Amino acid sequence: MKYVLATLILIHEFSFAQIQLPELSPQAIVKEKVGYTTFIVQNGRPAARQRKIMGELVPYGKLWRTGAGKCSMISFDTPVEINGKTIPAGAYALVTIPDEMEWKVMLNSDTTKPYGDPIEYDTRTEAISFKVTPRKSDRYYESLTMSIDIVKYDAVFFLSWENTQISFPIKTLSYERAVSEIRKSMEQNPDDPERLSQAAFFYFMNNDDPEQILAWLDQALKAGDERWILRQRFDILERMQNYDEAAKTADRAIAFLTRTKPDAWEEEVQGYKESKHRWSKR
Repeated sequence: MKYVLATLILIHEFSFAQIQLPELSPQAIVKEKVGYTTFIVQNGRPAARQRKIMGELVPYGKLWRTGAGKCSMISFDTPVEINGKTIPAGAYALVTIPDEMEWKVMLNSDTTKPYGDPIEYDTRTEAISFKVTPRKSDRYYESLTMSIDIVKYDAVFFLSWENTQISFPIKTLSYERAVSEIRKSMEQNPDDPERLSQAAFFYFMNNDDPEQILAWLDQALKAGDERWILRQRFDILERMQNYDEAAKTADRAIAFLTRTKPDAWEEEVQGYKESKHRWSKR
């Protein structure tokens, strides 16, 4: 009996004396606000550890859970458009079939499976599948890396490992929604200088219709000169290379700043003068 008790004590002590080691494939979470849409990407990040990845550790032509441990997931809180198809808001398992010249990407609404075996995949819960072309990455990725880039309020999803990278665009339709919000706001109060300058700035930062920007700014200035609005008018005219009108706006802004003397007005006046001098040498 004493022998059994001693053995149990040793087993108990051994179970609590295990070495605490780092995970081989730690979980990663990427959260990104793209326009009006919030994306969350979750995946295990296996490392190469001197192994050949594509075509060996990750076989070509076979279903891959596209990560380690639990299935990789991507979620978005508004409907998005992928490969021309509208995908409802929600969470989706990200599964792929890699190949040397082409990958198949699948989003599946069933996120309860690890997808470590092809038999787990059910096309009945598939939201979309499409093809992408892999390319050589610009650097070596030791660990599987998923990320999201932002291009004019739309997302671009990137998956990179070893020297291979795939990507695909995800339209959030945020830009279209923003333009619609601007139109509705203008209908409510078309003469509000603050709304007009806000709309003009949005268009300016997105390299949109310069004539519309000028029209909004001119309408805003009917209420009186204002430092920020004059600056915007100067900037868009300079971008349009309409230097004669830009110079007139610079003079108008200099007169306003000299009269009102806001914070740092002297530096701003000097900036206008330097721009005019630069144009004169063209």
